[in-house]
Amino acid sequence: MTVALPAAPTARRGLVVPAEGGGRLPVDLAACRRILVVRLDFIGDWVLMLPFLANLRASAPGAEITAVVLTRVYDLARACRFVDRVVAVDPVEAGPVAFFGRDEADVADFVADYTGGVFDLALVPRWDTDFNGALRIANGSGARQVIGFSEGCTPQRAVENRGDDRFYDAVLLDRGNAHEVEHKLGFLEAIGGRVSERGLRLDLDAADRAAADRFVTDGIGGDGRFLAVAPFAIGRKGLPPDVTADVTARLAREFDLPVVVIGSPVHGEEAARFAAMLRRPAVSAIGLPLGVSAALIGRATALVGMDSGPAHIAAALGTPVSVVFAHPESGAADHVGSPERFRPWGDPARIQIVQPATPRAPCVEGCEADAPHCITQLDADCLTPRIAGFLARFVPEAVEGVAT
Repeated sequence: MTVALPAAPTARRGLVVPAEGGGRLPVDLAACRRILVVRLDFIGDWVLMLPFLANLRASAPGAEITAVVLTRVYDLARACRFVDRVVAVDPVEAGPVAFFGRDEADVADFVADYTGGVFDLALVPRWDTDFNGALRIANGSGARQVIGFSEGCTPQRAVENRGDDRFYDAVLLDRGNAHEVEHKLGFLEAIGGRVSERGLRLDLDAADRAAADRFVTDGIGGDGRFLAVAPFAIGRKGLPPDVTADVTARLAREFDLPVVVIGSPVHGEEAARFAAMLRRPAVSAIGLPLGVSAALIGRATALVGMDSGPAHIAAALGTPVSVVFAHPESGAADHVGSPERFRPWGDPARIQIVQPATPRAPCVEGCEADAPHCITQLDADCLTPRIAGFLARFVPEAVEGVAT
């Protein structure tokens, strides 16, 4: 259903509260009966939201919580136990907004609430730049309070979201260097919530799990074990495909595992080229619905991937995952590409982070290129033994020695 929003957000109080010293935002969370959480980001961002949502649910057990997400994330978000309703939008900078959901009746109920101004609280828990208009959706709800992070949290946000603070009732100014999960948990405490659980729980739909089981039975067979590889990432985050293919082929030989290639429908042509580079049989999971793809990752013996959504899903489901980051070990911890900010959240023993040791000139604090650059210092001879050593802890039947 389509909803017309005002041409410009409505100005509000714009109170800025520093996070230092335990800054407290003026929210009576216990009194809130309807809460809107707007998170218009990508797959990994949604996964890293789950500790926040779990603790929000525990802190406001009597509230009805609605989450608004991007349509590309909906199939993963709709199973979340911590919210009562999930609706989806495509990002639009101006004009009407179309909402999608489980069915027409569910969307109609949401639109009635949204246009009726029934929400006590609208939250925008994004610490860095709001690229997709989350503030616009939250402000347009007419909620009694609209609360978020300040435009001053990061230098980039200060530029990209300049002037946005005045459209919130209050914002948290948090300039600290921390993981994304910690930023959100700090935000929850600032609105009066209590953090009792820092773990991450990703819920999957039963039908998606069943579809993944059928995929394994029909497409892989054998004992059901397989190595998942997610070779696709944006810009500087991705290894050159031939390197990833070489590493994957060596690992598959060493551990005697079939390979399943994970990716979204837009990766169809890239996946075909990648499979050809493997020089060994591989099963393509390209084009599976997101929920089914996530359940398939949960079935994997292990996943090897880049700094992208599949790695976050694997960690959230307890699948051993080796993640190749472009950010160098000697780089700045607060850089936008740093694993200190964006590493998968889960059991550290089941997560391996692999990085180049130093930047590649002219980069200094982190990789600044728009295409693979610093990450290209990692070749198959470097990566294979490191990843194989990690995977060997989870594949007892590994062949002795390291693949070459």
